[in-house]
Amino acid sequence: MKTLYLTIVVFVLASFSVKAELSAETEMWLQRLDSVIQQRQVFDAMKSEKLSEMYKKKMSLRSPYELISFNTQMYDEYKVFDSDSAMSCVEQNLRLAQQLDNKSLIVEWRIKQAFILSATGLLKESLDVLSSLDISDLPNSIKIAYYWQMVYLYSHFGQYAAGTGQLYDIYVVKERLYTDSIHGIITKDDPQFLWLDTWYRINNEQYDELLDELESKVVLSSLNTRDDAMSAYALAYIYKNKGDEDKFVRSLAMSGIADIRTSNKDVASLQELAEYLIDEGEIIRAYNYISVCLQLTQKYHNRVRAVSISRVYDRILQSFLQGDKEQQEVLKKTNYDMIGVLVMLLVAVIIIVNIALRLYKSRIRLHDVNKELKRRRSELAYANQNLKEANENLVEVNAQMKQTNIQLKESNLAKEEYVAYVFAICSNYISKLEEYRKDINRKAKAKMLGEILTMTDKQTMVQEELKEFYHHFDAIFLRLYPTFLDDFNALLEPEERIVPRKGELLNTDLRIYALIRLGITDSVKISEFLHCSPQTIYNSRLKMRNKSKLSNEELVEVLSKIGRAAE
Repeated sequence: MKTLYLTIVVFVLASFSVKAELSAETEMWLQRLDSVIQQRQVFDAMKSEKLSEMYKKKMSLRSPYELISFNTQMYDEYKVFDSDSAMSCVEQNLRLAQQLDNKSLIVEWRIKQAFILSATGLLKESLDVLSSLDISDLPNSIKIAYYWQMVYLYSHFGQYAAGTGQLYDIYVVKERLYTDSIHGIITKDDPQFLWLDTWYRINNEQYDELLDELESKVVLSSLNTRDDAMSAYALAYIYKNKGDEDKFVRSLAMSGIADIRTSNKDVASLQELAEYLIDEGEIIRAYNYISVCLQLTQKYHNRVRAVSISRVYDRILQSFLQGDKEQQEVLKKTNYDMIGVLVMLLVAVIIIVNIALRLYKSRIRLHDVNKELKRRRSELAYANQNLKEANENLVEVNAQMKQTNIQLKESNLAKEEYVAYVFAICSNYISKLEEYRKDINRKAKAKMLGEILTMTDKQTMVQEELKEFYHHFDAIFLRLYPTFLDDFNALLEPEERIVPRKGELLNTDLRIYALIRLGITDSVKISEFLHCSPQTIYNSRLKMRNKSKLSNEELVEVLSKIGRAAE
Protein backbone atom coordinates (compact mmCIF):
# COMPACT_ATOMS: atom_id res chain seq x y z
CA MET A 1 0.00 0.00 0.00
CA LYS A 2 2.78 2.41 0.90
CA THR A 3 4.52 1.61 -2.39
CA LEU A 4 1.35 2.37 -4.34
CA TYR A 5 0.94 5.71 -2.57
CA LEU A 6 4.51 6.81 -3.33
CA THR A 7 4.16 5.76 -6.98
CA ILE A 8 1.03 7.88 -7.44
CA VAL A 9 2.56 10.92 -5.70
CA VAL A 10 5.77 10.80 -7.77
CA PHE A 11 3.74 10.40 -10.99
CA VAL A 12 1.55 13.43 -10.20
CA LEU A 13 4.42 15.70 -9.14
CA ALA A 14 6.49 14.74 -12.17
CA SER A 15 3.63 15.76 -14.47
CA PHE A 16 3.75 19.33 -13.18
CA SER A 17 7.45 20.07 -13.40
CA VAL A 18 9.88 19.44 -16.23
CA LYS A 19 13.10 21.40 -15.91
CA ALA A 20 16.40 21.55 -17.70
CA GLU A 21 19.25 19.53 -16.24
CA LEU A 22 21.84 22.26 -15.65
CA SER A 23 24.97 22.27 -13.50
CA ALA A 24 25.09 24.13 -10.20
CA GLU A 25 27.54 26.67 -11.67
CA THR A 26 25.23 27.42 -14.60
CA GLU A 27 22.24 27.78 -12.27
CA MET A 28 24.30 30.24 -10.22
CA TRP A 29 24.93 32.36 -13.35
CA LEU A 30 21.21 32.32 -14.17
CA GLN A 31 20.45 33.57 -10.66
CA ARG A 32 23.06 36.33 -11.09
CA LEU A 33 21.37 37.26 -14.37
CA ASP A 34 17.98 37.41 -12.60
CA SER A 35 19.48 39.74 -9.99
CA VAL A 36 21.05 42.04 -12.59
CA ILE A 37 17.76 42.21 -14.51
CA GLN A 38 16.05 43.47 -11.36
CA GLN A 39 18.60 46.34 -11.26
CA ARG A 40 18.37 47.33 -14.94
CA GLN A 41 16.70 50.67 -14.16
CA VAL A 42 19.70 51.60 -12.00
CA PHE A 43 22.09 50.89 -14.90
CA ASP A 44 19.88 52.91 -17.28
CA ALA A 45 19.90 55.86 -14.85
CA MET A 46 23.71 55.72 -14.65
CA LYS A 47 23.87 55.66 -18.44
CA SER A 48 21.55 58.68 -18.73
CA GLU A 49 23.58 60.62 -16.17
CA LYS A 50 26.79 59.88 -18.08
CA LEU A 51 25.21 61.12 -21.32
CA SER A 52 24.00 64.31 -19.62
CA GLU A 53 27.52 65.06 -18.41
CA MET A 54 28.94 64.41 -21.88
CA TYR A 55 26.37 66.69 -23.52
CA LYS A 56 27.44 69.68 -21.39
CA LYS A 57 30.74 69.76 -23.33
CA LYS A 58 28.96 70.54 -26.61
CA MET A 59 28.42 74.22 -25.75
CA SER A 60 32.19 74.91 -25.92
CA LEU A 61 32.66 73.33 -29.36
CA ARG A 62 32.95 75.51 -32.47
CA SER A 63 34.74 73.87 -35.41
CA PRO A 64 33.04 71.19 -37.57
CA TYR A 65 35.74 68.65 -36.66
CA GLU A 66 35.19 69.21 -32.93
CA LEU A 67 31.44 68.72 -33.41
CA ILE A 68 31.98 65.58 -35.51
CA SER A 69 34.24 64.12 -32.82
CA PHE A 70 31.70 64.95 -30.10
CA ASN A 71 28.78 63.49 -32.09
CA THR A 72 30.85 60.34 -32.71
CA GLN A 73 31.31 59.84 -28.96
CA MET A 74 27.60 60.43 -28.34
CA TYR A 75 26.66 58.02 -31.17
CA ASP A 76 28.84 55.27 -29.67
CA GLU A 77 26.98 55.70 -26.37
CA TYR A 78 23.51 55.90 -27.95
CA LYS A 79 23.65 53.32 -30.77
CA VAL A 80 22.32 50.38 -28.72
CA PHE A 81 20.68 52.52 -26.00
CA ASP A 82 18.46 55.05 -27.79
CA SER A 83 17.94 54.65 -31.55
CA ASP A 84 16.33 58.10 -31.98
CA SER A 85 19.24 59.92 -30.30
CA ALA A 86 21.76 57.81 -32.21
CA MET A 87 20.07 58.73 -35.51
CA SER A 88 20.15 62.41 -34.49
CA CYS A 89 23.95 62.16 -34.05
CA VAL A 90 24.21 60.49 -37.46
CA GLU A 91 22.19 63.22 -39.17
CA GLN A 92 24.24 66.00 -37.55
CA ASN A 93 27.54 64.45 -38.64
CA LEU A 94 26.21 63.82 -42.15
CA ARG A 95 25.40 67.52 -42.48
CA LEU A 96 28.85 68.47 -41.20
CA ALA A 97 30.57 65.96 -43.51
CA GLN A 98 28.64 67.33 -46.49
CA GLN A 99 29.63 70.87 -45.54
CA LEU A 100 33.27 69.73 -45.48
CA ASP A 101 32.73 67.84 -48.79
CA ASN A 102 34.55 64.84 -47.29
CA LYS A 103 33.51 61.73 -49.24
CA SER A 104 35.06 59.22 -46.81
CA LEU A 105 33.34 60.86 -43.86
CA ILE A 106 30.00 61.00 -45.70
CA VAL A 107 30.18 57.28 -46.58
CA GLU A 108 31.26 56.37 -43.04
CA TRP A 109 28.19 58.08 -41.56
CA ARG A 110 25.88 56.70 -44.24
CA ILE A 111 26.99 53.25 -43.09
CA LYS A 112 26.19 54.19 -39.47
CA GLN A 113 22.81 55.49 -40.67
CA ALA A 114 22.18 52.09 -42.27
CA PHE A 115 23.07 50.40 -38.96
CA ILE A 116 20.38 52.34 -37.04
CA LEU A 117 17.83 51.68 -39.81
CA SER A 118 18.65 47.93 -39.68
CA ALA A 119 18.61 47.86 -35.88
CA THR A 120 15.12 49.42 -35.82
CA GLY A 121 13.74 47.09 -38.50
CA LEU A 122 13.75 49.51 -41.48
CA LEU A 123 15.60 46.94 -43.57
CA LYS A 124 14.60 48.16 -47.04
CA GLU A 125 15.60 51.72 -46.15
CA SER A 126 18.92 50.42 -44.83
CA LEU A 127 19.53 48.43 -48.02
CA ASP A 128 18.68 51.52 -50.12
CA VAL A 129 21.26 53.57 -48.23
CA LEU A 130 23.98 50.93 -48.59
CA SER A 131 23.18 50.30 -52.26
CA SER A 132 23.66 54.01 -53.02
CA LEU A 133 27.26 54.02 -51.74
CA ASP A 134 30.37 53.76 -53.91
CA ILE A 135 33.26 52.37 -51.83
CA SER A 136 35.57 51.36 -54.66
CA ASP A 137 38.13 54.13 -54.08
CA LEU A 138 37.79 54.37 -50.28
CA PRO A 139 40.14 53.05 -47.55
CA ASN A 140 39.89 49.43 -46.38
CA SER A 141 38.61 50.55 -42.99
CA ILE A 142 35.45 51.94 -44.63
CA LYS A 143 35.09 48.90 -46.88
CA ILE A 144 35.26 46.67 -43.78
CA ALA A 145 32.58 48.77 -42.07
CA TYR A 146 30.44 48.53 -45.23
CA TYR A 147 30.80 44.75 -45.52
CA TRP A 148 30.10 44.24 -41.81
CA GLN A 149 26.96 46.36 -42.08
CA MET A 150 25.84 44.14 -44.96
CA VAL A 151 26.39 41.10 -42.71
CA TYR A 152 24.32 42.76 -39.98
CA LEU A 153 21.56 43.70 -42.44
CA TYR A 154 21.19 40.21 -43.93
CA SER A 155 21.21 38.66 -40.46
CA HIS A 156 18.10 40.78 -39.74
CA PHE A 157 16.54 39.69 -43.02
CA GLY A 158 17.16 36.15 -41.79
CA GLN A 159 15.34 36.89 -38.53
CA TYR A 160 12.34 38.16 -40.50
CA ALA A 161 12.44 34.91 -42.51
CA ALA A 162 12.08 33.05 -39.18
CA GLY A 163 15.25 31.00 -39.73
CA THR A 164 13.75 28.66 -42.35
CA GLY A 165 12.96 28.44 -46.06
CA GLN A 166 14.70 29.34 -49.30
CA LEU A 167 14.90 33.07 -48.52
CA TYR A 168 16.62 32.37 -45.23
CA ASP A 169 19.22 30.21 -47.00
CA ILE A 170 19.88 33.05 -49.47
CA TYR A 171 20.38 35.51 -46.62
CA VAL A 172 22.81 33.15 -44.87
CA VAL A 173 24.86 32.82 -48.07
CA LYS A 174 25.01 36.61 -48.43
CA GLU A 175 26.11 36.97 -44.80
CA ARG A 176 28.97 34.56 -45.34
CA LEU A 177 30.02 36.14 -48.64
CA TYR A 178 30.36 39.53 -46.98
CA THR A 179 32.17 37.95 -44.02
CA ASP A 180 34.63 36.43 -46.50
CA SER A 181 35.04 39.85 -48.14
CA ILE A 182 36.04 41.29 -44.77
CA HIS A 183 38.51 38.49 -44.14
CA GLY A 184 40.12 39.16 -47.52
CA ILE A 185 41.15 42.73 -46.66
CA ILE A 186 41.30 43.04 -42.87
CA THR A 187 44.66 43.05 -41.07
CA LYS A 188 45.56 42.23 -37.48
CA ASP A 189 46.21 45.94 -36.86
CA ASP A 190 42.52 46.72 -37.36
CA PRO A 191 40.72 47.42 -34.01
CA GLN A 192 37.84 45.15 -35.06
CA PHE A 193 40.07 42.29 -36.23
CA LEU A 194 39.47 40.01 -33.22
CA TRP A 195 35.68 40.30 -33.34
CA LEU A 196 35.36 39.98 -37.14
CA ASP A 197 37.92 37.16 -37.30
CA THR A 198 35.96 35.36 -34.57
CA TRP A 199 32.81 35.20 -36.70
CA TYR A 200 34.77 34.27 -39.81
CA ARG A 201 36.22 31.26 -38.00
CA ILE A 202 32.82 30.39 -36.51
CA ASN A 203 31.26 30.39 -39.99
CA ASN A 204 34.04 28.09 -41.15
CA GLU A 205 33.69 25.82 -38.07
CA GLN A 206 37.26 26.51 -36.88
CA TYR A 207 36.26 26.04 -33.25
CA ASP A 208 39.13 24.46 -31.32
CA GLU A 209 41.72 27.25 -31.17
CA LEU A 210 39.04 29.93 -31.09
CA LEU A 211 37.30 28.21 -28.16
CA ASP A 212 40.42 28.47 -25.97
CA GLU A 213 40.90 32.15 -26.85
CA LEU A 214 37.31 33.11 -26.10
CA GLU A 215 37.13 31.07 -22.88
CA SER A 216 40.23 32.86 -21.54
CA LYS A 217 38.86 36.25 -22.55
CA VAL A 218 35.38 35.71 -21.06
CA VAL A 219 36.66 34.19 -17.80
CA LEU A 220 38.90 37.24 -17.22
CA SER A 221 36.27 39.81 -18.24
CA SER A 222 34.35 41.93 -15.75
CA LEU A 223 31.15 41.67 -17.86
CA ASN A 224 30.83 45.44 -17.80
CA THR A 225 31.36 46.29 -21.49
CA ARG A 226 29.62 45.62 -24.79
CA ASP A 227 32.77 43.79 -25.95
CA ASP A 228 32.37 41.41 -22.97
CA ALA A 229 28.75 40.76 -23.98
CA MET A 230 29.68 40.07 -27.61
CA SER A 231 32.57 37.75 -26.67
CA ALA A 232 30.35 35.71 -24.33
CA TYR A 233 27.68 35.52 -27.04
CA ALA A 234 30.21 34.21 -29.60
CA LEU A 235 31.41 31.65 -27.03
CA ALA A 236 27.81 30.49 -26.49
CA TYR A 237 27.42 30.05 -30.25
CA ILE A 238 30.47 27.75 -30.34
CA TYR A 239 29.22 25.68 -27.36
CA LYS A 240 25.85 25.31 -29.08
CA ASN A 241 27.46 23.97 -32.26
CA LYS A 242 29.63 21.60 -30.19
CA GLY A 243 26.55 20.30 -28.35
CA ASP A 244 27.56 21.51 -24.85
CA GLU A 245 24.18 22.83 -23.72
CA ASP A 246 25.20 23.56 -20.13
CA LYS A 247 28.06 25.89 -21.13
CA PHE A 248 25.87 27.31 -23.91
CA VAL A 249 23.33 28.46 -21.30
CA ARG A 250 26.06 29.71 -18.95
CA SER A 251 27.69 31.83 -21.69
CA LEU A 252 24.33 33.31 -22.73
CA ALA A 253 23.70 34.27 -19.09
CA MET A 254 27.11 35.99 -18.96
CA SER A 255 26.37 37.85 -22.20
CA GLY A 256 22.96 38.91 -20.86
CA ILE A 257 24.55 40.26 -17.65
CA ALA A 258 26.99 42.39 -19.67
CA ASP A 259 24.16 43.60 -21.93
CA ILE A 260 22.00 44.74 -19.00
CA ARG A 261 24.92 46.40 -17.22
CA THR A 262 25.79 48.39 -20.36
CA SER A 263 22.12 49.33 -20.96
CA ASN A 264 22.09 47.55 -24.31
CA LYS A 265 18.50 47.61 -25.61
CA ASP A 266 19.17 45.13 -28.45
CA VAL A 267 19.64 42.00 -26.32
CA ALA A 268 20.00 38.85 -28.43
CA SER A 269 21.40 36.68 -25.62
CA LEU A 270 18.29 36.94 -23.40
CA GLN A 271 15.99 36.03 -26.29
CA GLU A 272 18.03 32.95 -27.26
CA LEU A 273 18.21 31.94 -23.61
CA ALA A 274 14.41 32.19 -23.33
CA GLU A 275 13.93 30.04 -26.45
CA TYR A 276 16.25 27.35 -25.04
CA LEU A 277 14.47 27.33 -21.67
CA ILE A 278 11.08 26.86 -23.37
CA ASP A 279 12.35 23.63 -24.95
CA GLU A 280 13.67 22.50 -21.56
CA GLY A 281 10.41 23.18 -19.70
CA GLU A 282 11.57 26.32 -17.79
CA ILE A 283 8.48 28.22 -18.97
CA ILE A 284 8.22 30.82 -16.16
CA ARG A 285 11.86 31.85 -16.36
CA ALA A 286 11.66 31.91 -20.17
CA TYR A 287 8.60 34.14 -19.94
CA ASN A 288 10.38 36.55 -17.57
CA TYR A 289 13.37 36.82 -19.91
CA ILE A 290 11.31 37.36 -23.05
CA SER A 291 9.22 40.01 -21.23
CA VAL A 292 12.41 41.94 -20.47
CA CYS A 293 13.41 41.59 -24.14
CA LEU A 294 10.07 43.02 -25.22
CA GLN A 295 10.38 46.00 -22.87
CA LEU A 296 13.89 46.79 -24.16
CA THR A 297 12.77 46.31 -27.77
CA GLN A 298 9.90 48.76 -27.34
CA LYS A 299 12.25 51.40 -25.91
CA TYR A 300 14.67 50.95 -28.81
CA HIS A 301 11.92 50.63 -31.51
CA ASN A 302 13.46 47.39 -32.79
CA ARG A 303 10.82 46.05 -35.18
CA VAL A 304 12.83 42.98 -36.22
CA ARG A 305 13.28 41.74 -32.68
CA ALA A 306 9.64 42.57 -31.89
CA VAL A 307 8.60 40.15 -34.65
CA SER A 308 10.89 37.37 -33.43
CA ILE A 309 9.83 37.97 -29.80
CA SER A 310 6.20 37.59 -30.82
CA ARG A 311 7.08 34.10 -32.11
CA VAL A 312 8.65 33.23 -28.76
CA TYR A 313 5.54 34.48 -26.95
CA ASP A 314 3.47 32.18 -29.16
CA ARG A 315 5.68 29.23 -28.23
CA ILE A 316 5.27 30.07 -24.54
CA LEU A 317 1.51 30.25 -25.00
CA GLN A 318 1.49 26.87 -26.76
CA SER A 319 3.60 25.42 -23.94
CA PHE A 320 1.11 26.67 -21.36
CA LEU A 321 -1.79 25.27 -23.35
CA GLN A 322 -0.07 21.92 -23.87
CA GLY A 323 0.78 21.77 -20.18
CA ASP A 324 -2.85 22.44 -19.36
CA LYS A 325 -3.98 19.60 -21.64
CA GLU A 326 -1.44 17.17 -20.21
CA GLN A 327 -2.44 18.06 -16.67
CA GLN A 328 -6.09 17.45 -17.50
CA GLU A 329 -5.20 14.01 -18.87
CA VAL A 330 -3.15 13.26 -15.76
CA LEU A 331 -6.03 14.33 -13.52
CA LYS A 332 -8.47 12.15 -15.46
CA LYS A 333 -6.23 9.09 -15.25
CA THR A 334 -5.52 9.72 -11.58
CA ASN A 335 -9.25 9.89 -10.83
CA TYR A 336 -9.76 6.53 -12.52
CA ASP A 337 -6.90 5.07 -10.49
CA MET A 338 -8.41 6.40 -7.27
CA ILE A 339 -11.82 4.85 -8.11
CA GLY A 340 -10.12 1.52 -8.70
CA VAL A 341 -8.23 1.83 -5.43
CA LEU A 342 -11.49 2.66 -3.56
CA VAL A 343 -13.27 -0.34 -5.07
CA MET A 344 -10.41 -2.75 -4.44
CA LEU A 345 -8.93 -1.37 -1.24
CA LEU A 346 -11.17 0.29 1.31
CA VAL A 347 -8.25 0.72 3.61
CA ALA A 348 -6.70 3.16 1.13
CA VAL A 349 -9.47 5.78 1.67
CA ILE A 350 -7.21 8.14 3.61
CA ILE A 351 -4.53 7.93 0.91
CA ILE A 352 -7.05 8.70 -1.84
CA VAL A 353 -8.40 11.69 0.12
CA ASN A 354 -4.86 13.06 0.39
CA ILE A 355 -4.33 12.63 -3.34
CA ALA A 356 -7.65 14.37 -4.06
CA LEU A 357 -6.57 17.32 -1.91
CA ARG A 358 -3.31 17.53 -3.85
CA LEU A 359 -5.23 17.49 -7.11
CA TYR A 360 -7.53 20.25 -5.89
CA LYS A 361 -4.56 22.44 -5.02
CA SER A 362 -3.08 21.71 -8.44
CA ARG A 363 -6.27 22.91 -10.09
CA ILE A 364 -6.09 26.12 -8.09
CA ARG A 365 -2.49 26.65 -9.22
CA LEU A 366 -3.49 25.90 -12.80
CA HIS A 367 -6.29 28.44 -12.57
CA ASP A 368 -3.85 31.05 -11.25
CA VAL A 369 -1.38 30.30 -14.04
CA ASN A 370 -4.13 30.64 -16.67
CA LYS A 371 -5.25 33.89 -15.09
CA GLU A 372 -1.68 35.21 -15.13
CA LEU A 373 -1.28 34.15 -18.76
CA LYS A 374 -4.45 36.02 -19.69
CA ARG A 375 -3.14 39.13 -17.95
CA ARG A 376 0.22 38.85 -19.72
CA ARG A 377 -1.52 38.50 -23.08
CA SER A 378 -3.47 41.68 -22.32
CA GLU A 379 -0.18 43.43 -21.54
CA LEU A 380 1.24 42.21 -24.84
CA ALA A 381 -1.81 43.56 -26.71
CA TYR A 382 -1.36 46.89 -24.93
CA ALA A 383 2.34 46.92 -25.81
CA ASN A 384 1.51 46.22 -29.47
CA GLN A 385 -0.94 49.13 -29.43
CA ASN A 386 1.78 51.38 -28.01
CA LEU A 387 4.12 50.23 -30.77
CA LYS A 388 1.49 51.09 -33.38
CA GLU A 389 1.03 54.56 -31.87
CA ALA A 390 4.81 55.04 -31.82
CA ASN A 391 4.96 54.21 -35.54
CA GLU A 392 2.18 56.73 -36.24
CA ASN A 393 4.10 59.35 -34.26
CA LEU A 394 7.20 58.54 -36.29
CA VAL A 395 5.28 59.19 -39.53
CA GLU A 396 4.15 62.55 -38.15
CA VAL A 397 7.70 63.46 -37.08
CA ASN A 398 8.99 62.54 -40.56
CA ALA A 399 6.40 64.89 -42.10
CA GLN A 400 7.51 67.67 -39.77
CA MET A 401 11.13 67.05 -40.66
CA LYS A 402 10.27 67.25 -44.36
CA GLN A 403 8.57 70.63 -43.80
CA THR A 404 11.59 71.83 -41.79
CA ASN A 405 13.92 70.80 -44.63
CA ILE A 406 11.82 72.84 -47.07
CA GLN A 407 12.10 75.86 -44.75
CA LEU A 408 15.85 75.35 -44.43
CA LYS A 409 16.18 75.22 -48.22
CA GLU A 410 14.25 78.50 -48.53
CA SER A 411 16.45 80.04 -45.82
CA ASN A 412 19.62 78.96 -47.64
CA LEU A 413 18.33 80.47 -50.90
CA ALA A 414 17.67 83.76 -49.09
CA LYS A 415 21.17 83.75 -47.61
CA GLU A 416 22.65 83.09 -51.05
CA GLU A 417 20.70 86.08 -52.35
CA TYR A 418 22.15 88.32 -49.62
CA VAL A 419 25.68 87.02 -50.19
CA ALA A 420 25.32 88.00 -53.86
CA TYR A 421 23.95 91.38 -52.75
CA VAL A 422 26.98 91.97 -50.50
CA PHE A 423 29.34 91.03 -53.33
CA ALA A 424 27.52 93.53 -55.59
CA ILE A 425 27.97 96.29 -52.98
CA CYS A 426 31.67 95.49 -52.62
CA SER A 427 32.07 95.51 -56.40
CA ASN A 428 30.32 98.90 -56.57
CA TYR A 429 32.68 100.35 -53.95
CA ILE A 430 35.68 99.01 -55.86
CA SER A 431 34.35 100.63 -59.04
CA LYS A 432 33.88 103.95 -57.24
CA LEU A 433 37.39 103.71 -55.80
CA GLU A 434 38.79 103.04 -59.29
CA GLU A 435 36.96 106.10 -60.71
CA TYR A 436 38.27 108.23 -57.83
CA ARG A 437 41.81 106.98 -58.49
CA LYS A 438 41.55 107.74 -62.20
CA ASP A 439 40.21 111.26 -61.47
CA ILE A 440 43.09 112.03 -59.10
CA ASN A 441 45.60 110.51 -61.51
CA ARG A 442 44.22 112.62 -64.36
CA LYS A 443 44.41 115.82 -62.29
CA ALA A 444 47.89 114.90 -61.07
CA LYS A 445 49.11 114.51 -64.65
CA ALA A 446 47.56 117.92 -65.43
CA LYS A 447 49.34 119.30 -62.34
CA MET A 448 46.00 120.41 -60.87
CA LEU A 449 47.30 120.16 -57.29
CA GLY A 450 44.75 122.62 -55.91
CA GLU A 451 41.81 120.60 -57.13
CA ILE A 452 43.38 117.40 -55.81
CA LEU A 453 43.79 118.97 -52.37
CA THR A 454 40.22 120.22 -52.52
CA MET A 455 38.95 116.71 -53.37
CA THR A 456 40.96 114.98 -50.66
CA ASP A 457 40.14 117.57 -47.96
CA LYS A 458 36.41 116.92 -48.23
CA GLN A 459 34.76 114.46 -45.82
CA THR A 460 31.42 114.68 -47.56
CA MET A 461 31.98 111.78 -49.94
CA VAL A 462 33.22 109.49 -47.18
CA GLN A 463 30.27 110.36 -44.98
CA GLU A 464 27.83 109.78 -47.82
CA GLU A 465 29.42 106.41 -48.67
CA LEU A 466 29.37 105.39 -44.99
CA LYS A 467 25.73 106.43 -44.74
CA GLU A 468 24.87 104.36 -47.81
CA PHE A 469 26.93 101.43 -46.50
CA TYR A 470 25.15 101.50 -43.12
CA HIS A 471 21.79 101.65 -44.87
CA HIS A 472 22.66 98.53 -46.89
CA PHE A 473 23.95 96.77 -43.75
CA ASP A 474 20.78 97.66 -41.81
CA ALA A 475 18.49 96.46 -44.59
CA ILE A 476 20.30 93.13 -45.07
CA PHE A 477 20.58 92.44 -41.34
CA LEU A 478 16.89 93.17 -40.67
CA ARG A 479 15.88 91.02 -43.62
CA LEU A 480 17.86 88.12 -42.09
CA TYR A 481 16.63 88.86 -38.55
CA PRO A 482 13.29 90.68 -39.00
CA THR A 483 12.41 90.50 -35.29
CA PHE A 484 15.79 91.75 -34.06
CA LEU A 485 14.60 95.22 -32.99
CA ASP A 486 11.64 93.87 -30.99
CA ASP A 487 13.68 91.01 -29.52
CA PHE A 488 16.51 93.32 -28.49
CA ASN A 489 14.16 95.90 -26.93
CA ALA A 490 12.57 93.07 -24.95
CA LEU A 491 15.93 92.65 -23.19
CA LEU A 492 15.87 96.29 -22.01
CA GLU A 493 13.85 97.99 -19.32
CA PRO A 494 10.56 99.30 -20.80
CA GLU A 495 11.55 102.95 -20.43
CA GLU A 496 14.96 102.33 -22.05
CA ARG A 497 13.76 100.80 -25.30
CA ILE A 498 15.38 102.14 -28.49
CA VAL A 499 13.38 103.63 -31.38
CA PRO A 500 15.46 104.64 -34.46
CA ARG A 501 14.89 108.11 -35.83
CA LYS A 502 12.74 108.67 -38.89
CA GLY A 503 14.57 107.50 -42.00
CA GLU A 504 16.85 105.15 -40.00
CA LEU A 505 16.56 101.39 -39.80
CA LEU A 506 19.14 101.01 -37.01
CA ASN A 507 21.19 103.49 -35.01
CA THR A 508 24.80 103.12 -33.80
CA ASP A 509 23.84 101.32 -30.56
CA LEU A 510 21.69 98.83 -32.44
CA ARG A 511 24.41 98.26 -35.08
CA ILE A 512 26.91 97.39 -32.31
CA TYR A 513 24.61 94.64 -31.03
CA ALA A 514 23.73 93.56 -34.56
CA LEU A 515 27.45 92.89 -35.10
CA ILE A 516 27.60 91.02 -31.77
CA ARG A 517 24.66 88.87 -32.97
CA LEU A 518 26.72 88.08 -36.09
CA GLY A 519 29.55 86.84 -33.87
CA ILE A 520 31.78 89.99 -33.85
CA THR A 521 32.22 90.63 -30.13
CA ASP A 522 35.63 92.34 -30.04
CA SER A 523 35.16 96.09 -29.43
CA VAL A 524 38.20 97.03 -31.56
CA LYS A 525 36.84 95.14 -34.58
CA ILE A 526 33.42 96.70 -34.05
CA SER A 527 34.96 100.18 -33.89
CA GLU A 528 36.82 99.56 -37.15
CA PHE A 529 33.63 98.39 -38.82
CA LEU A 530 31.60 101.41 -37.62
CA HIS A 531 34.49 103.92 -38.05
CA CYS A 532 34.45 105.17 -34.48
CA SER A 533 36.77 104.88 -31.49
CA PRO A 534 36.96 101.78 -29.27
CA GLN A 535 36.07 104.03 -26.33
CA THR A 536 32.81 104.95 -28.04
CA ILE A 537 32.00 101.26 -28.45
CA TYR A 538 32.90 100.56 -24.83
CA ASN A 539 30.72 103.45 -23.59
CA SER A 540 27.79 102.30 -25.72
CA ARG A 541 28.01 98.71 -24.46
CA LEU A 542 28.29 99.96 -20.86
CA LYS A 543 25.20 102.11 -21.40
CA MET A 544 23.22 99.19 -22.86
CA ARG A 545 24.29 96.91 -20.00
CA ASN A 546 22.92 99.44 -17.52
CA LYS A 547 19.66 99.64 -19.45
CA SER A 548 19.31 95.86 -19.74
CA LYS A 549 17.55 93.46 -17.37
CA LEU A 550 20.50 91.08 -17.72
CA SER A 551 24.22 91.00 -16.95
CA ASN A 552 26.68 91.58 -19.80
CA GLU A 553 27.41 87.82 -20.18
CA GLU A 554 23.70 86.93 -20.09
CA LEU A 555 22.89 89.72 -22.55
CA VAL A 556 25.46 88.44 -25.08
CA GLU A 557 24.31 84.82 -24.63
CA VAL A 558 20.61 85.65 -25.09
CA LEU A 559 21.45 87.98 -27.98
CA SER A 560 23.28 85.14 -29.79
CA LYS A 561 20.01 83.16 -29.88
CA ILE A 562 17.88 85.92 -31.48
CA GLY A 563 16.53 84.74 -34.82
CA ARG A 564 17.98 81.22 -34.40
CA ALA A 565 14.67 79.53 -35.23
CA ALA A 566 14.59 81.45 -38.52
CA GLU A 567 18.03 80.16 -39.37
